Amino acid sequence: MNICEIHSLLAYLASIYIISSIYYLLVTRQLGTPFADALEKYPELKKIKDQSADDRANAFYKGLVLACGVMCIFKPFGNCY
Repeated sequence: MNICEIHSLLAYLASIYIISSIYYLLVTRQLGTPFADALEKYPELKKIKDQSADDRANAFYKGLVLACGVMCIFKPFGNCY
């Protein structure tokens, strides 16, 4: 399989993911947030949840920076354009 064919496949997969995400956001907008509503009754649990969300967000952002660095160094799709 040619590297440019893989590049097109990834573009299709990314497009499918984006469309699915938009659909999900539109459909679930009216469902509400029962977990978040229940969590308001217990402020100590909300603090734990918020700290965990911050930790996971930081790990994700570090992964993005690492991935960008790897892509800039190795340039795996350099032959396609």
